[in-house]
Amino acid sequence: MLSRRAKLLYWMSRYLERSNFTSRLLITTNELQLDLTLNDEISWKPLLTVVDLNKDYLKLNKKYSEQKVIDYFIYNKNNSSSIFNSLSRSKENSLVVRDILPEQSIIKLNELLIKFNKSINKKNSKKNNLKLLNSIILGSQNFMYSTDLEMQRNIDYQFLRLGRFLERTDMMIRILQSQVLRSKQHKKGYEYLTLEWINILKSISAFQAYRQYSQQDISISDIINFFLKTDTFPRSINWNLNQIERATYRISKKNDLLKNIKEIKVGINKYKIKTDELDSFLFFLEKMLKKLDDLNDKIQKNYFS
Repeated sequence: MLSRRAKLLYWMSRYLERSNFTSRLLITTNELQLDLTLNDEISWKPLLTVVDLNKDYLKLNKKYSEQKVIDYFIYNKNNSSSIFNSLSRSKENSLVVRDILPEQSIIKLNELLIKFNKSINKKNSKKNNLKLLNSIILGSQNFMYSTDLEMQRNIDYQFLRLGRFLERTDMMIRILQSQVLRSKQHKKGYEYLTLEWINILKSISAFQAYRQYSQQDISISDIINFFLKTDTFPRSINWNLNQIERATYRISKKNDLLKNIKEIKVGINKYKIKTDELDSFLFFLEKMLKKLDDLNDKIQKNYFS
């Protein structure tokens, strides 16, 4: 398989997954702000911080504003992580590898892009933006569903999976980071904090799965362990690491990347959460992100260079 083609599939999948989870982050943050009546800075600064865009945003805006932050994440062409750029790059990559992808996958991706491009010319009201974000989540899921349903389980498919699940793991960690930072800022009581974490569960359609998983009363530590360690829910970090490991194994069985993936999994499963030590938890999450970055660098070196 040509390394260029593998790279395009890998990054196309990552960009689509990024647009999906960025949309979820924006919707969840908006709902948390409404439920807890938080001000704009407490609500939105953590989100900008965990994707390392706080300074860049403040260069363009003097203060934190719900509407401006959402517009910045959706439409800003200079924001490398904006949904606009993620979808544009995904489309560019798909044009080169369209002969590999199922016809329905191309149709679903085109439908998503057409709907997004139409929204650029509309008034960016809060209602329109939230409607758009939900359509992005649905459109990216439709693309993924069609590839899962119709693609052969060959190396092309494994690179799509590798990109998807690495990005999903990265974004799940950032979701946890943003919530911890927000909790530290507003310092509300335990009931409010629990409500926040329940909203995070709902943002990734995980609340029902969590209630089936949990054998005890709802608690923050239990929710965090569900996010980190369960190997039965398709958006938990441990489950996604398992998918990364499987895709890597099927691409190349004799692969030093497998050792790195197992080290990350061991670190996740050994970690014991203490909700009264948020700084320690943030440090742990930052270490996990660094290990994922190192894994991505090794993927680039092993497969694409």
